[in-house]
Amino acid sequence: MGRPSRHKIYNEIYIEEAVNYKNHLLILGLNKETCQARYLYLKEFLSWLEISKIYQLQEVTTVEITKYYDYLLQRKSTRTGQNIKQKSIHDHMRNLQQYLGYLLEIGTIKVSPASHLKFSYPNEKVERIIFTQDEIQELYKASNQQEKAILNIAYGCGLRVGELCLINKEDIRFTENLLIVQKGKNSKRRIIPITNQIVSELESYFESQEESKNKAVFLNIKGRRMQEWTFNKMLKELISKTKFGQRFSTEELNKIGIHSLRHSIATHLLENGMKLEQVQTFLGHSHIESTEIYTHISQNQINNLYDNTS
Repeated sequence: MGRPSRHKIYNEIYIEEAVNYKNHLLILGLNKETCQARYLYLKEFLSWLEISKIYQLQEVTTVEITKYYDYLLQRKSTRTGQNIKQKSIHDHMRNLQQYLGYLLEIGTIKVSPASHLKFSYPNEKVERIIFTQDEIQELYKASNQQEKAILNIAYGCGLRVGELCLINKEDIRFTENLLIVQKGKNSKRRIIPITNQIVSELESYFESQEESKNKAVFLNIKGRRMQEWTFNKMLKELISKTKFGQRFSTEELNKIGIHSLRHSIATHLLENGMKLEQVQTFLGHSHIESTEIYTHISQNQINNLYDNTS
């Protein structure tokens, strides 16, 4: 989930619809982050309807759905200034289709204008920037105490950014050298071993923080749980402090986020001799194919391959 939507809706019916749909998703048992993302997707659609001077959901036809799809194809990201990604468009349209199905189920509409539409998952290759082990060390050296704590959990434990947001103080078991991801992807729980050094540095970080009733490990400047876009922004700011960070263009920097650290640790574990199946367990993947996406052959590995065959 990215930065919150800036799209506003003013129609009271639409405001109520968006809230009701979010509550419906929460009742279904979806996690709060997913519910919030889908709520924001719906708000954007309802905002677009208002701009198009459509104020009743019963007026939405296949023509409007098609026009909205065309609008998404042209929409620019507020973060990068580029067209939003195909995956984001797919997520918007799938959510809209599911929302209209929900309206059909509760009797708000008699026919869903998107029921016959197919939204296949985009097969676009995402180019990830992977840090070398030396670059990771540069990040650690340039980091302050909070940034180092983030690196220790995001890189050192290979967490997804959504998992990083949800980590609570009680999830770090200092005496057992363990970090527990209570609810990872598909609500899977996993246990990650952490080194003595990470334990020591995290203990120092906690001691330096002001006493707070908030159980989250990382808080923003307002004392609330830190969100995904803040973590990604902090990482970019940390990179800008390093020598290697000066090489990145704006376009390359926009591709970097906490997930880059997850790809990096997976690659480094393989470089250091860990078996693919062990990396799979570490990352919390159900299928080995998912782990293979994270593997990146370094130039050193290529050189070693030729050395061993010559």
